[in-house]
Amino acid sequence: MTIEYLAGNRLRGTTAERPNAGDGTGGTKTTNSGDNIHTFTTTGNSTFTANGALTVQYLVVGGGGSGEQGGGGAGAVRQATGFSVPAGTYTVTVGAGASVGGNIGGDSIFHTITSNGGGDGNNNASYTGNGSGGGAYGGSGGSNTGASGGTFGNDGGDSSTNLHGAGGGGAGASGQDYSGGSTGAGGAGTQNLIVGSTIGESSGGNYYVGGGGGGAGSGQNTSGGLGGGGLGKDRNPTAGDPNTGGGSGGSYNTGQAAGGSGVVIIKYTPTSINLQDGAIYYDKQLNKEYILSNNTWTEL
Repeated sequence: MTIEYLAGNRLRGTTAERPNAGDGTGGTKTTNSGDNIHTFTTTGNSTFTANGALTVQYLVVGGGGSGEQGGGGAGAVRQATGFSVPAGTYTVTVGAGASVGGNIGGDSIFHTITSNGGGDGNNNASYTGNGSGGGAYGGSGGSNTGASGGTFGNDGGDSSTNLHGAGGGGAGASGQDYSGGSTGAGGAGTQNLIVGSTIGESSGGNYYVGGGGGGAGSGQNTSGGLGGGGLGKDRNPTAGDPNTGGGSGGSYNTGQAAGGSGVVIIKYTPTSINLQDGAIYYDKQLNKEYILSNNTWTEL
């Protein structure tokens, strides 16, 4: 079949033949050098609508894990270019940062891409997600192994010293071990590669996500990983940064902190329908008419 162009700015054809704009709606929409960027920062579910088939670049970051004495692991960081998205409406999920007390972060999802939340700095051996594992802390036996990281993360550090925590894993590096006088710092995250996006921890003109939380112990204060990882402190550690998937720092005495929430970002180059506003399309398969306005078809 071939689309028919009729008099009076009218067209007729099948569902597949209807011209569609390469554009989208959802999240916070910005532009950069002619490209559209949709940023989703609110935890929970929302939607992204592709008005036509799109080829996108994406960044999907899971929520960060929370530390206890070991630092929380960072959420998984997945990003790629050249990802095909057919026309349609898709649920977008932004994972919450883990609640205080050594817990696993929430998953972030876009289309077929899932980034699991980061691991906890508590029951380390239980983490099986695709993010980073939480840091270990030495128990009564004085030695423990941090949780293993997944495909899109790294391992939490190990601790060989009683009641001292290691760093949570980051998207770019493993958490640092704690042994004797070492610090147990959180593992570094990775760069947000979407040009025009300012999501993440700023450093050297770039932005980083997925930093692991620092470990903690008696008199021990440690840094979080670049990319939103929280500080591990003897008292009152800091949370993972919002919308970075950073793990929270561990605490030895008082106070605990939550992991940083995740984020979903979608970028593409829009295309337009080369038709006049007010065009009418008759869909022979659905027996429905649609009117074009601002590159969007609306059923009459």
